[in-house]
Amino acid sequence: MPKPPLTESTFELDVSGIAGFFGGEEAFAAMSSIHLVRGRRWLGWYNSPGSYFVAKKYGVLARSRIWDGLYPGINVDPTTMLELDGKVGPRYIAAHSGTRLPSTGHLAYLFAQHCQEHHGEVQSISDPKPSDLFLTIVHLEDFKEFEGYPKVPAKSFGAFDPLAIIPIGCSIAACVLSAVFEDWYCFALILLGVLTNGISCVVIGSGVLKVRQPNPSAYSPPGDGILDGYPRVILMKGSEKAVQGITKGKFFLEYESESQYHDIGICAVLLTIQFLGQLFLIPQGTLFGQILFLATLGISWLFNAYLASVDNEALQTRILSEVLLHKPKTSTVRLPKRTSLVVFAALYMGTKDPRSFLDEMIPNDTAVWKLVKETISEAIIKDVDPEDILGEKSQKVAALDNFEKGLFDDMLKQASIGFRGAKEFKFK
Repeated sequence: MPKPPLTESTFELDVSGIAGFFGGEEAFAAMSSIHLVRGRRWLGWYNSPGSYFVAKKYGVLARSRIWDGLYPGINVDPTTMLELDGKVGPRYIAAHSGTRLPSTGHLAYLFAQHCQEHHGEVQSISDPKPSDLFLTIVHLEDFKEFEGYPKVPAKSFGAFDPLAIIPIGCSIAACVLSAVFEDWYCFALILLGVLTNGISCVVIGSGVLKVRQPNPSAYSPPGDGILDGYPRVILMKGSEKAVQGITKGKFFLEYESESQYHDIGICAVLLTIQFLGQLFLIPQGTLFGQILFLATLGISWLFNAYLASVDNEALQTRILSEVLLHKPKTSTVRLPKRTSLVVFAALYMGTKDPRSFLDEMIPNDTAVWKLVKETISEAIIKDVDPEDILGEKSQKVAALDNFEKGLFDDMLKQASIGFRGAKEFKFK
């Protein structure tokens, strides 16, 4: 049998100390897209670095006294750990139902990101200024159950990526070369790394991505409302079910092993064994075998870094837009101030209680602001321009000081801009 290359070299290489830690964050981040890319579950058969880091992450998913002892920490669910849930969306103010949510969920967060990038045609109500605010209007279709509901259809996932063939091929080639030169330590540990990473991908990827949608009463009023973010406010028009699907809906992963997740715990143990094997046995291998082992880690690390760079939020947003919302139409209005924006929104949604809506959107509670909101509310109810009823408020305005009068006049002008803009606006 031929001698391994570099047998006569006096150079010593000890990679055991970094094998379990190096590249751990990239290896774990690479897993976050496993449920969003077609075929990703079956392409983990390569010797990946960072086994100890990943083992600790997976270990807190499993739930029992044994797993909690081996991998202490706060138990989380796979959906949150893999960043398919957990983001906080803007607050929600309903126009008709009286619903007020100080914060919304993950789908509302994704929806806000979608509207930020796909805001449709921008229409300016007044001369554009850098300080202007934007109101994105979205008309939502009624939610329709898609084929296989609630399971998210695979056709909406990211395309299959054949680049995984590179680290898989390199790991297999390194195994073969180690066996040819009878370096059984490096052969065994490269093979162990291939198996543990492959099995972990299969197990973690076995979760089925589903969507949970609320089911409000069929007699609920329209769900028209505001997602109040900055600098872009989102106005949603649609049924209560369509709007609640955004504000209260969520993605979740369903595993056969829930809620104990023992199979994920076993994967964590395998990864820990891999780390310990690398720590103690890699120094027993030949220099050539250690170089092969290190090469597989380096190539796998580069591939994991590539997978970690995938924009998972963009993939989730695409599922939300195409599967759940059926590519909604959007249009954006550019308004000079918050007051004009709120008046525009109240009129466009046809709110029956404009004062309550104004108090929520403009919480200022001074005497002048109370008068401003009182005047605007009366104007909306009477369906007249707020500046047209100034005469009815002359006695109350006279009681204000000069600064308050100036603020009152300015806000009434803004309200008038919003009123006229809503009357003239055409959704495009």
